[in-house]
Amino acid sequence: MASVSKVIIIGGGIGGLTLARACLDVGIAVELYEKRGLDAMLSGPGGIFIQRNALRVYKLLQSGQIYQRFYHSGGKILKGGFFDRQGEPLYINAPQFIGEEDLGVCLLRPELQQILLEALPEGTVRTGVAFEKFEETDNGIRVFFSDGCTVEGDILVGADGLYSKVRARLNGRERLEEPVYSGTCCWRGYFEGSGLPLDSQYSWAEFWGQGTRFGYFDVGGGRFAFYAFHNTEVGGNDDALGGSLNALRSLFKDYADPVPAIIEALEGEKIYRDDIVDRLPLGSQWGQGRVTLIGDAAHPVQPSIGQGGCMAVEDAFELASLLFTNYSGGDTIPSVLRQFEASRTQRVTRVFNSSRQVGKLAQADTALGCFLRNWIYKLTPTRLADLQFKWLFDYQPQWN
Repeated sequence: MASVSKVIIIGGGIGGLTLARACLDVGIAVELYEKRGLDAMLSGPGGIFIQRNALRVYKLLQSGQIYQRFYHSGGKILKGGFFDRQGEPLYINAPQFIGEEDLGVCLLRPELQQILLEALPEGTVRTGVAFEKFEETDNGIRVFFSDGCTVEGDILVGADGLYSKVRARLNGRERLEEPVYSGTCCWRGYFEGSGLPLDSQYSWAEFWGQGTRFGYFDVGGGRFAFYAFHNTEVGGNDDALGGSLNALRSLFKDYADPVPAIIEALEGEKIYRDDIVDRLPLGSQWGQGRVTLIGDAAHPVQPSIGQGGCMAVEDAFELASLLFTNYSGGDTIPSVLRQFEASRTQRVTRVFNSSRQVGKLAQADTALGCFLRNWIYKLTPTRLADLQFKWLFDYQPQWN
């Protein structure tokens, strides 16, 4: 019989922290272990979209306190869209297409992490502790860490991201194989919007060129996060160009304002560069026995539609909800975890495919490809173009 009294979580990102809060809300004890130190856990490049589907989860957690803090700290997702590199609109999106006042909220990653951490009782999260392996016991799971300590609980959840060691151990490996490179690298960071030629009618915008694109979005307090993509070889860096700022200047010099102005505003700011990768979907089973995965540990996606973090949030809520429902039900714990994984498979696979499709379209790198892409978007009625995203917002979380 399923009777979950304690959950052990590996990974202190958005998925792990959200799951910890959700478990506590339904009376399940939780311990979260993060290999990074606290400062590193509370860091992160640029900003993140918490779209309406994920935001509905936070409205249910901790009596809505996280939800309220997100709105207090972040920037609302309002009207925005895709533009060509001359600034001509290709597709404009507004919250009214889902019947809401906004599509969610955007925050800087460090501020998001801080809010989620502060929503947990002191001592719930233990940093600087690296997961090593696990073993099942007669009535639970035992987890081993690199410092020699062990803990026991009812289930183990790997929320440890793209290079999940929990996922590797499930497959009998020390580490996972390399992820799939998209062919694109990304620069990220943030800037102060004051004095820049930003169109006030848009809270976000993304400009599409030939093998490049540049976007920005409001993260609250007059600040904006930016991201920039470029088709290039894997493992590159900006040393030959004298740094990331010079690389961005060179790549986006023929873009219309506000892109060049934003890049100049990055002088002296920290700019992060990494390669964009994902992993093929696992299918309907992500874990085994008393072990499961959530978020990027199970289904990393490209950031093309801003739903990677949102899927981790949905995972966390749905898992906690199912554990609560089956707290004294007739299912075994492993069968409940397999139910959770199967219930999420179709949605996260669709997000994976949509993220790849939009990324491929936006990163078209031939003149003909860009011409056709732009005209398809210009000629498609907005109500039809909205359908490629509307299904994302149909998710309505509720406690069972």
